[in-house]
Amino acid sequence: MEYKHLEFNNELRGAFFDMAYSPFVILNENLDFIDMNRAVETTLNIEKSDFLGKNILTFFPKIKDNGRLEMYKSVLKTGEPIGFDDVLLETSEGTLNFIIKAFKIGNCLGITTLNVTGLANTIDQLKKTKVNLEATNNKLKRKNEELEEFSYVMSHDLRAPLTNMGSLFKMLMETNGITEEGAPIFEKAVTVGKLMCEKIKALNNVMSIKSNVNSKEEEIKFIEVLNKFKTNNSEKIIENRTIIKEDFSCAPIIKYNNLQLESIIHNLISNAIKYKHPKRKPVINIKTKIENNKINLIVKDNGIGFDDTVDKDKIFGLFKRMHDHVDGLGVGLHIIHSVVVNNGGNIEVKSELNKGTEFKITF
Repeated sequence: MEYKHLEFNNELRGAFFDMAYSPFVILNENLDFIDMNRAVETTLNIEKSDFLGKNILTFFPKIKDNGRLEMYKSVLKTGEPIGFDDVLLETSEGTLNFIIKAFKIGNCLGITTLNVTGLANTIDQLKKTKVNLEATNNKLKRKNEELEEFSYVMSHDLRAPLTNMGSLFKMLMETNGITEEGAPIFEKAVTVGKLMCEKIKALNNVMSIKSNVNSKEEEIKFIEVLNKFKTNNSEKIIENRTIIKEDFSCAPIIKYNNLQLESIIHNLISNAIKYKHPKRKPVINIKTKIENNKINLIVKDNGIGFDDTVDKDKIFGLFKRMHDHVDGLGVGLHIIHSVVVNNGGNIEVKSELNKGTEFKITF
Protein backbone atom coordinates (compact mmCIF):
# COMPACT_ATOMS: atom_id res chain seq x y z
CA MET A 1 0.00 0.00 0.00
CA GLU A 2 1.44 3.39 -0.98
CA TYR A 3 1.24 6.35 1.39
CA LYS A 4 3.13 8.84 -0.77
CA HIS A 5 0.15 11.22 -0.64
CA LEU A 6 0.39 11.51 3.13
CA GLU A 7 2.94 13.87 4.53
CA PHE A 8 2.28 13.44 8.23
CA ASN A 9 4.95 13.93 10.81
CA ASN A 10 4.95 10.73 12.86
CA GLU A 11 4.94 12.56 16.18
CA LEU A 12 1.96 14.70 15.21
CA ARG A 13 0.21 11.66 13.79
CA GLY A 14 0.51 9.86 17.11
CA ALA A 15 -0.78 12.85 19.05
CA PHE A 16 -3.66 13.94 16.85
CA PHE A 17 -4.63 10.80 14.99
CA ASP A 18 -4.18 7.58 16.91
CA MET A 19 -4.84 9.20 20.28
CA ALA A 20 -7.93 11.11 19.13
CA TYR A 21 -11.12 10.27 21.03
CA SER A 22 -13.31 10.55 17.94
CA PRO A 23 -13.21 8.03 15.05
CA PHE A 24 -11.06 9.28 12.12
CA VAL A 25 -10.50 7.61 8.72
CA ILE A 26 -8.50 8.55 5.65
CA LEU A 27 -9.40 7.49 2.10
CA ASN A 28 -7.45 7.92 -1.13
CA GLU A 29 -8.66 9.54 -4.34
CA ASN A 30 -10.63 6.37 -5.19
CA LEU A 31 -12.22 6.40 -1.77
CA ASP A 32 -10.34 3.31 -0.61
CA PHE A 33 -9.51 3.15 3.10
CA ILE A 34 -5.82 3.78 3.69
CA ASP A 35 -5.78 4.52 7.40
CA MET A 36 -7.97 4.84 10.50
CA ASN A 37 -7.33 5.55 14.17
CA ARG A 38 -7.96 3.34 17.15
CA ALA A 39 -11.23 5.07 17.98
CA VAL A 40 -12.77 3.64 14.80
CA GLU A 41 -11.96 0.09 15.91
CA THR A 42 -13.25 0.57 19.45
CA THR A 43 -16.36 2.51 18.49
CA LEU A 44 -17.48 0.23 15.66
CA ASN A 45 -15.93 -2.92 17.13
CA ILE A 46 -14.04 -3.74 13.91
CA GLU A 47 -10.53 -4.70 12.85
CA LYS A 48 -8.46 -2.13 10.99
CA SER A 49 -6.95 -4.80 8.74
CA ASP A 50 -10.41 -5.73 7.43
CA PHE A 51 -10.90 -2.22 6.01
CA LEU A 52 -7.53 -1.09 4.67
CA GLY A 53 -7.33 -1.21 0.89
CA LYS A 54 -11.04 -1.70 0.43
CA ASN A 55 -13.49 0.81 -1.04
CA ILE A 56 -15.95 2.74 1.11
CA LEU A 57 -18.89 1.28 -0.86
CA THR A 58 -17.90 -2.22 0.28
CA PHE A 59 -18.97 -1.35 3.81
CA PHE A 60 -21.33 1.59 3.28
CA PRO A 61 -23.23 0.95 0.03
CA LYS A 62 -26.11 3.24 1.05
CA ILE A 63 -23.99 6.38 0.59
CA LYS A 64 -24.39 5.95 -3.15
CA ASP A 65 -28.17 6.24 -2.87
CA ASN A 66 -28.33 9.01 -0.28
CA GLY A 67 -25.96 11.30 -2.17
CA ARG A 68 -23.05 11.25 0.27
CA LEU A 69 -20.75 9.45 -2.21
CA GLU A 70 -20.96 12.32 -4.71
CA MET A 71 -20.47 14.82 -1.91
CA TYR A 72 -17.26 13.09 -0.81
CA LYS A 73 -16.01 13.19 -4.41
CA SER A 74 -16.89 16.90 -4.50
CA VAL A 75 -14.74 17.53 -1.42
CA LEU A 76 -11.77 15.85 -3.17
CA LYS A 77 -12.39 17.93 -6.27
CA THR A 78 -13.09 21.36 -4.74
CA GLY A 79 -11.42 21.15 -1.35
CA GLU A 80 -14.59 22.51 0.30
CA PRO A 81 -15.41 20.59 3.52
CA ILE A 82 -18.92 19.35 4.27
CA GLY A 83 -20.77 18.12 7.34
CA PHE A 84 -23.64 15.74 8.07
CA ASP A 85 -25.83 15.46 11.14
CA ASP A 86 -27.86 12.48 12.33
CA VAL A 87 -25.98 9.82 10.38
CA LEU A 88 -27.27 6.47 11.65
CA LEU A 89 -25.10 3.37 11.56
CA GLU A 90 -26.17 -0.15 12.43
CA THR A 91 -23.54 -2.00 14.47
CA SER A 92 -23.37 -5.09 16.64
CA GLU A 93 -23.88 -2.73 19.58
CA GLY A 94 -27.07 -1.31 18.08
CA THR A 95 -27.85 1.84 16.11
CA LEU A 96 -25.33 4.63 16.60
CA ASN A 97 -25.88 8.29 15.73
CA PHE A 98 -22.95 10.28 14.34
CA ILE A 99 -22.05 13.79 13.26
CA ILE A 100 -19.65 13.60 10.30
CA LYS A 101 -17.18 16.13 8.92
CA ALA A 102 -15.42 15.39 5.59
CA PHE A 103 -12.48 17.47 4.39
CA LYS A 104 -9.55 17.28 1.99
CA ILE A 105 -6.20 16.38 3.49
CA GLY A 106 -3.40 16.43 0.96
CA ASN A 107 -4.80 14.54 -2.02
CA CYS A 108 -6.89 12.36 0.24
CA LEU A 109 -10.21 12.53 2.02
CA GLY A 110 -10.32 12.79 5.79
CA ILE A 111 -13.50 11.89 7.61
CA THR A 112 -13.87 12.57 11.31
CA THR A 113 -16.94 11.57 13.27
CA LEU A 114 -18.51 12.28 16.63
CA ASN A 115 -20.69 9.69 18.32
CA VAL A 116 -23.72 11.62 19.61
CA THR A 117 -25.90 8.60 20.32
CA GLY A 118 -26.09 9.34 24.04
CA LEU A 119 -26.78 13.01 23.42
CA ALA A 120 -29.45 12.21 20.83
CA ASN A 121 -31.12 9.80 23.26
CA THR A 122 -31.01 12.44 25.96
CA ILE A 123 -32.56 15.02 23.62
CA ASP A 124 -35.29 12.55 22.64
CA GLN A 125 -35.97 11.88 26.30
CA LEU A 126 -36.09 15.61 27.04
CA LYS A 127 -38.53 16.10 24.17
CA LYS A 128 -40.75 13.34 25.57
CA THR A 129 -40.47 14.87 29.03
CA LYS A 130 -41.38 18.29 27.61
CA VAL A 131 -44.44 16.81 25.90
CA ASN A 132 -45.46 15.09 29.14
CA LEU A 133 -44.95 18.31 31.12
CA GLU A 134 -46.99 20.30 28.62
CA ALA A 135 -49.77 17.72 28.83
CA THR A 136 -49.64 17.83 32.64
CA ASN A 137 -49.60 21.64 32.66
CA ASN A 138 -52.58 21.75 30.30
CA LYS A 139 -54.41 19.29 32.52
CA LEU A 140 -53.64 21.35 35.63
CA LYS A 141 -54.68 24.51 33.81
CA ARG A 142 -58.03 22.93 32.91
CA LYS A 143 -58.47 21.78 36.51
CA ASN A 144 -57.71 25.27 37.81
CA GLU A 145 -60.16 26.78 35.37
CA GLU A 146 -62.79 24.26 36.47
CA LEU A 147 -62.12 25.07 40.14
CA GLU A 148 -62.34 28.81 39.50
CA GLU A 149 -65.55 28.34 37.56
CA PHE A 150 -66.94 26.17 40.35
CA SER A 151 -65.94 28.79 42.96
CA TYR A 152 -67.60 31.52 40.93
CA VAL A 153 -70.80 29.54 40.42
CA MET A 154 -70.97 28.53 44.08
CA SER A 155 -70.33 32.05 45.36
CA HIS A 156 -72.83 33.47 42.87
CA ASP A 157 -75.54 30.90 43.61
CA LEU A 158 -75.13 31.23 47.37
CA ARG A 159 -75.77 34.95 47.36
CA ALA A 160 -79.50 34.57 46.66
CA PRO A 161 -80.35 32.20 49.56
CA LEU A 162 -78.17 34.22 51.93
CA THR A 163 -79.93 37.42 50.89
CA ASN A 164 -83.27 35.70 51.42
CA MET A 165 -82.12 34.52 54.83
CA GLY A 166 -81.24 38.10 55.74
CA SER A 167 -84.70 39.24 54.65
CA LEU A 168 -86.33 36.53 56.78
CA PHE A 169 -84.27 37.60 59.78
CA LYS A 170 -85.43 41.18 59.25
CA MET A 171 -89.08 40.08 59.00
CA LEU A 172 -88.76 38.13 62.23
CA MET A 173 -87.37 41.19 63.97
CA GLU A 174 -90.08 43.48 62.60
CA THR A 175 -92.89 41.11 63.66
CA ASN A 176 -91.44 40.52 67.09
CA GLY A 177 -91.21 36.85 66.27
CA ILE A 178 -88.18 36.28 68.47
CA THR A 179 -88.71 35.26 72.08
CA GLU A 180 -86.61 36.76 74.84
CA GLU A 181 -84.93 33.39 75.42
CA GLY A 182 -84.14 32.96 71.73
CA ALA A 183 -82.86 36.49 71.16
CA PRO A 184 -79.16 35.75 71.91
CA ILE A 185 -79.18 32.79 69.53
CA PHE A 186 -81.00 34.86 66.91
CA GLU A 187 -78.44 37.65 67.17
CA LYS A 188 -75.63 35.14 66.63
CA ALA A 189 -77.44 33.73 63.61
CA VAL A 190 -77.75 37.25 62.16
CA THR A 191 -74.04 37.87 62.74
CA VAL A 192 -73.08 34.57 61.07
CA GLY A 193 -75.36 35.29 58.12
CA LYS A 194 -73.87 38.75 57.71
CA LEU A 195 -70.34 37.32 57.80
CA MET A 196 -71.25 34.70 55.20
CA CYS A 197 -72.66 37.41 52.91
CA GLU A 198 -69.49 39.46 53.32
CA LYS A 199 -67.28 36.47 52.51
CA ILE A 200 -69.32 35.57 49.46
CA LYS A 201 -69.10 39.17 48.28
CA ALA A 202 -65.34 39.18 48.90
CA LEU A 203 -64.94 35.89 47.05
CA ASN A 204 -66.81 37.31 44.06
CA ASN A 205 -64.49 40.31 44.16
CA VAL A 206 -61.45 38.02 44.17
CA MET A 207 -62.78 36.05 41.21
CA SER A 208 -63.54 39.26 39.33
CA ILE A 209 -60.02 40.61 39.82
CA LYS A 210 -58.38 37.27 38.90
CA SER A 211 -60.45 37.00 35.73
CA ASN A 212 -58.85 40.23 34.53
CA VAL A 213 -55.30 38.83 34.75
CA ASN A 214 -53.44 39.19 31.43
CA SER A 215 -56.32 41.27 30.04
CA LYS A 216 -55.94 44.58 28.22
CA GLU A 217 -53.03 46.73 29.33
CA GLU A 218 -52.69 50.48 28.91
CA GLU A 219 -50.35 53.26 29.95
CA ILE A 220 -51.38 54.46 33.40
CA LYS A 221 -50.09 57.31 35.54
CA PHE A 222 -49.54 56.26 39.14
CA ILE A 223 -50.53 59.69 40.42
CA GLU A 224 -53.93 59.46 38.71
CA VAL A 225 -54.65 56.10 40.36
CA LEU A 226 -53.58 57.48 43.74
CA ASN A 227 -55.68 60.64 43.31
CA LYS A 228 -58.69 58.49 42.47
CA PHE A 229 -58.17 56.56 45.69
CA LYS A 230 -57.90 59.81 47.68
CA THR A 231 -61.13 61.11 46.15
CA ASN A 232 -63.09 57.90 46.77
CA ASN A 233 -61.75 57.50 50.31
CA SER A 234 -61.46 61.13 51.43
CA GLU A 235 -63.71 60.61 54.45
CA LYS A 236 -61.62 57.68 55.68
CA ILE A 237 -58.37 59.60 55.10
CA ILE A 238 -59.58 62.68 56.99
CA GLU A 239 -61.17 60.69 59.82
CA ASN A 240 -57.89 58.87 60.50
CA ARG A 241 -55.78 62.04 59.94
CA THR A 242 -53.79 60.09 57.34
CA ILE A 243 -50.74 61.63 55.70
CA ILE A 244 -49.88 60.22 52.26
CA LYS A 245 -46.53 61.15 50.70
CA GLU A 246 -45.98 60.13 47.08
CA ASP A 247 -42.98 60.22 44.76
CA PHE A 248 -43.43 58.74 41.31
CA SER A 249 -40.61 60.70 39.68
CA CYS A 250 -38.50 57.59 38.92
CA ALA A 251 -41.32 55.86 37.07
CA PRO A 252 -44.46 57.99 36.67
CA ILE A 253 -46.13 55.71 34.10
CA ILE A 254 -46.62 51.95 33.81
CA LYS A 255 -48.24 49.74 31.20
CA TYR A 256 -50.66 47.59 33.17
CA ASN A 257 -54.27 46.62 33.55
CA ASN A 258 -56.01 49.64 35.07
CA LEU A 259 -58.48 47.70 37.26
CA GLN A 260 -55.68 45.57 38.68
CA LEU A 261 -53.39 48.52 39.44
CA GLU A 262 -56.26 50.33 41.17
CA SER A 263 -56.91 47.21 43.23
CA ILE A 264 -53.24 46.93 44.24
CA ILE A 265 -52.95 50.55 45.38
CA HIS A 266 -56.40 50.55 47.00
CA ASN A 267 -55.69 47.46 49.10
CA LEU A 268 -52.18 48.51 50.13
CA ILE A 269 -53.19 51.99 51.30
CA SER A 270 -56.46 50.80 52.85
CA ASN A 271 -54.55 48.23 54.89
CA ALA A 272 -52.02 50.86 55.97
CA ILE A 273 -54.87 53.02 57.28
CA LYS A 274 -56.79 50.11 58.80
CA TYR A 275 -53.77 48.81 60.71
CA LYS A 276 -52.53 52.19 61.91
CA HIS A 277 -50.77 52.54 65.24
CA PRO A 278 -53.15 53.81 67.94
CA LYS A 279 -50.62 56.33 69.29
CA ARG A 280 -49.62 58.09 66.05
CA LYS A 281 -51.03 59.44 62.84
CA PRO A 282 -50.79 57.04 59.91
CA VAL A 283 -48.02 58.19 57.55
CA ILE A 284 -47.89 56.33 54.22
CA ASN A 285 -45.02 56.72 51.78
CA ILE A 286 -45.66 55.47 48.27
CA LYS A 287 -43.04 55.71 45.56
CA THR A 288 -41.67 54.08 42.43
CA LYS A 289 -38.13 53.22 41.39
CA ILE A 290 -36.36 51.26 38.67
CA GLU A 291 -34.32 48.14 39.46
CA ASN A 292 -32.91 45.83 36.79
CA ASN A 293 -34.99 47.65 34.17
CA LYS A 294 -38.19 46.82 36.06
CA ILE A 295 -40.63 49.17 37.77
CA ASN A 296 -40.95 48.78 41.53
CA LEU A 297 -43.80 50.16 43.62
CA ILE A 298 -42.96 50.61 47.31
CA VAL A 299 -45.57 51.35 49.96
CA LYS A 300 -44.33 51.94 53.50
CA ASP A 301 -46.37 52.78 56.59
CA ASN A 302 -45.77 53.43 60.30
CA GLY A 303 -48.58 51.18 61.52
CA ILE A 304 -48.71 48.33 64.03
CA GLY A 305 -46.82 45.96 61.72
CA PHE A 306 -46.58 42.19 62.23
CA ASP A 307 -44.06 39.38 62.47
CA ASP A 308 -42.88 38.94 58.87
CA THR A 309 -41.13 35.64 59.64
CA VAL A 310 -44.43 33.78 59.45
CA ASP A 311 -45.31 31.61 56.47
CA LYS A 312 -46.16 33.59 53.32
CA ASP A 313 -49.29 31.43 52.96
CA LYS A 314 -50.63 33.20 56.04
CA ILE A 315 -49.64 36.67 54.86
CA PHE A 316 -51.12 36.31 51.37
CA GLY A 317 -53.63 33.48 51.90
CA LEU A 318 -57.33 33.96 51.22
CA PHE A 319 -59.26 34.87 54.40
CA LYS A 320 -55.97 34.85 56.37
CA ARG A 321 -55.41 37.75 58.78
CA MET A 322 -52.38 39.00 60.72
CA HIS A 323 -54.52 40.88 63.29
CA ASP A 324 -57.97 40.09 64.67
CA HIS A 325 -58.72 43.29 66.59
CA VAL A 326 -59.63 45.16 63.38
CA ASP A 327 -62.59 44.30 61.17
CA GLY A 328 -61.59 42.58 57.93
CA LEU A 329 -61.80 39.38 55.94
CA GLY A 330 -58.18 38.86 54.88
CA VAL A 331 -58.82 39.33 51.17
CA GLY A 332 -56.81 42.40 50.14
CA LEU A 333 -53.29 40.95 50.32
CA HIS A 334 -54.46 37.76 48.63
CA ILE A 335 -55.80 39.78 45.70
CA ILE A 336 -52.57 41.80 45.42
CA HIS A 337 -50.40 38.68 45.52
CA SER A 338 -52.54 36.85 42.94
CA VAL A 339 -52.57 39.77 40.51
CA VAL A 340 -48.85 40.51 40.78
CA VAL A 341 -47.65 36.90 40.56
CA ASN A 342 -50.03 35.90 37.76
CA ASN A 343 -48.72 38.85 35.74
CA GLY A 344 -45.14 37.61 36.17
CA GLY A 345 -44.21 40.00 38.97
CA ASN A 346 -43.08 39.58 42.55
CA ILE A 347 -44.09 40.97 45.94
CA GLU A 348 -41.92 41.27 49.03
CA VAL A 349 -42.86 42.38 52.51
CA LYS A 350 -40.84 43.62 55.47
CA SER A 351 -42.59 44.30 58.75
CA GLU A 352 -41.90 44.69 62.44
CA LEU A 353 -44.35 44.84 65.30
CA ASN A 354 -45.22 48.42 66.27
CA LYS A 355 -42.81 49.85 63.70
CA GLY A 356 -44.69 49.50 60.42
CA THR A 357 -44.74 47.55 57.18
CA GLU A 358 -43.17 47.94 53.75
CA PHE A 359 -44.44 46.26 50.59
CA LYS A 360 -42.26 46.16 47.49
CA ILE A 361 -43.91 45.10 44.24
CA THR A 362 -41.82 44.33 41.19
CA PHE A 363 -43.92 44.53 38.04
